[in-house]
Amino acid sequence: MITPAAPNPFLSNIDELLKTSDGKSLPSWLKSRRQASLKRFQQVGLPTTKDEDWKYTNISPITQQKYKIAQKTELAEIKDFENYVKGDAIRVCFVNGVFSKELSLLKSLPKGLTILPLEEAVKSHQTDIEGLLDKYKTDQEESFVALNNALLDDGCFIKIDKNVIIEEDIHICHVTSTANGSTLILPRLIMLVGKSAQASILQSYVAFNDAITYFANGVSDISLEENATLFYCKALKESLKSYHIDTTRVWQEANSNLQAFSFMSGGAITRNNLNVVLNGEGSNGTINGLYSIFDDMLTDNHTFVDHRVPNCTSNQLYKGVLNGASRAVFNGRILVRKIAQKTNSYQLNKNLLLGDKCQINTKPQLEIFADDVKCTHGATIGQLNEDELFYLLTRCISKREATRMLTKGFIDKLVNTIASENVKTKLRILLEPSLKRL
Repeated sequence: MITPAAPNPFLSNIDELLKTSDGKSLPSWLKSRRQASLKRFQQVGLPTTKDEDWKYTNISPITQQKYKIAQKTELAEIKDFENYVKGDAIRVCFVNGVFSKELSLLKSLPKGLTILPLEEAVKSHQTDIEGLLDKYKTDQEESFVALNNALLDDGCFIKIDKNVIIEEDIHICHVTSTANGSTLILPRLIMLVGKSAQASILQSYVAFNDAITYFANGVSDISLEENATLFYCKALKESLKSYHIDTTRVWQEANSNLQAFSFMSGGAITRNNLNVVLNGEGSNGTINGLYSIFDDMLTDNHTFVDHRVPNCTSNQLYKGVLNGASRAVFNGRILVRKIAQKTNSYQLNKNLLLGDKCQINTKPQLEIFADDVKCTHGATIGQLNEDELFYLLTRCISKREATRMLTKGFIDKLVNTIASENVKTKLRILLEPSLKRL
């Protein structure tokens, strides 16, 4: 006799979540997309460690719980928040997944910059949004992307008009507060950077209370038109008891330039997917990342760069600092299609292991179908240089402080590739808790 499998608490709760996020205010065309994504999610189900892309990331701690859709609430940790956002000129703020007009800075936006709650934008900018969403096929969506789209209710819409250069950083801040409990948060960003436009974006996910439990499942879709330039940083510093799965999809047209940086330090389980499509000749994608983790955290980075046309470049450098019994995964996939001659692509993953029980599973991956390309990849795993450590010890520096100094040197080389001083300052604030554990 076969014993039936126990019902999955997360899946059994989906109907209740759909009722909470009914999307009544959304137009019919977007409701149809929600239904198509729900069908896709029901078809593919939840990933397991039997799936190659999730081989080293067991999400059962996430899916063995029930969640409630986030509701509007006050931010309890206001002083910590104010310290973190100091220096912002343009800010969109969400508290527990809900837009906060009070904590946002949107009153005097530069000409040519539009920032709206997605609930408003789907009515006033339907053509822009549909045009971007149509680039991706619903029946090919990954499980958690489909889930986010199936529950889509609100989010953030940003548009930079052609030939507009935004001098100030735009900060999209998602903060989760004490007053939530087991909450499902569904961040959503749709962003269009017009022809020959330029902007700098920081999208951060932060919690100032490490004892709260929640699940954030985010999706960001970004389009770069011809000659557009975007500096994009995604920073995750969630509660130590939280779960975060996030997917960013970037579509690049001819001669566009993406400078992307991913940062992770916090969360019991975090998964960061960054998918870049180079769809126009002369486009460039520079994709850097840093993860600094400790205790029993698990951080999983998956990148996918799709070279679809000739004469494009992509460069990836991800660095990891692991302490305690933490675990990290890096999977970097580069696809060079047959037509994509003269591709130049580089990828490297470097890891510093400081704990006796920490682990890294790294998999640089090249799939090349063109014959006139320059593509390299690699991975390194090591510990601190004993000679350098000994030198500092002989200068009456404690071993703990020497370890921090050398680790910061390993980190700073990458952080300093970010042009914005405001963004670098914020990343250093988010880095501090992990450096204190060294």
